Amino acid sequence: MKSRLLVISLMGIFFTTLLATVPAYCKEKKYPTKPVKVICPYGPGGATDLAARVLAGAIPEFLNQAAVIINKPGAGGAVGFDFVKRSRPDGYTMMMTAIGANVLVPAINPKVPYKYDDLVYIARTQINPNVLIVNAKSPWTSFKDLAEALKKNPGKYKFSTAGVGNISHLGPTILLKELGLPNNAAIPVHYDSDGAAILALVQGEVDFWQANLAPAASNIKGGLVRGLAMTTPKRVPGFEDIPTYTELGHPGISVVGWRGVAGPPGIPDYVVRVWEEAVSRACQSKSWLKLVKKLGDEPGYMNSKKYTGFVHKEFKRYRALFTELGLIIK
Repeated sequence: MKSRLLVISLMGIFFTTLLATVPAYCKEKKYPTKPVKVICPYGPGGATDLAARVLAGAIPEFLNQAAVIINKPGAGGAVGFDFVKRSRPDGYTMMMTAIGANVLVPAINPKVPYKYDDLVYIARTQINPNVLIVNAKSPWTSFKDLAEALKKNPGKYKFSTAGVGNISHLGPTILLKELGLPNNAAIPVHYDSDGAAILALVQGEVDFWQANLAPAASNIKGGLVRGLAMTTPKRVPGFEDIPTYTELGHPGISVVGWRGVAGPPGIPDYVVRVWEEAVSRACQSKSWLKLVKKLGDEPGYMNSKKYTGFVHKEFKRYRALFTELGLIIK
């Protein structure tokens, strides 16, 4: 009798446990059931926008749904970040992350309505070399030419950025520091995207620009702008005629961007797992690899755990740097 009661009791525990897991299992199997919005915190044509669209072209095969890119530019990426932060954590509103919106803006401006770690970091996709460019009609044909001009005429020349705290703001600031010049030795002019910032350079509104290679690549290849220096230790394939800052004796100008995917706070673990796997597989696909290399980017996949730790380190690094440069907004 006791043995029968024990068997019945164990069977009850088994079926209770099984029933408890069924809803979660079914819920996981049903996601996603419709296209997913991926928020790009910058305007069309910029590095983050291009990276998002390349990923959106590759990931449906592994996500089993389309990824629809929606641009929400403004405030150096803060508008897009805040939108995702406030979105329903159901897995249907995600964000294409970038060093600017996710680390640099909150590092330089504690007043933005979010903290860098408010989102759930799911996967890193790639890293982005930075390049210094000038208009093709510029008299500066080398980094030395630009450096000498900045030293002789502090405050005269302007550079374009994709917003305060963006990598296109940070890079030139570090460049000035490396040359022993104050922050105001060149004047930043802020736009809503890398695309707009590069267009300003092409149209002669500013004198130079330094940020991710991706949005500048076609303009370099097309002869509209001239590359003077690259932030990578070695020359970038396809752009071998552009020397590195290390070669030029300025290894301190080593700013490198990155991209990835994040979701709103409170997003379920099963959504994280679905996206983590889909991004991993997409980043190994031939179509994604081919297009990413065309942008001048390098594959740099990280899973959620590693990416989260990486973002923490990046924030601490740049908060310390902005503090040292006296750039923290008060």
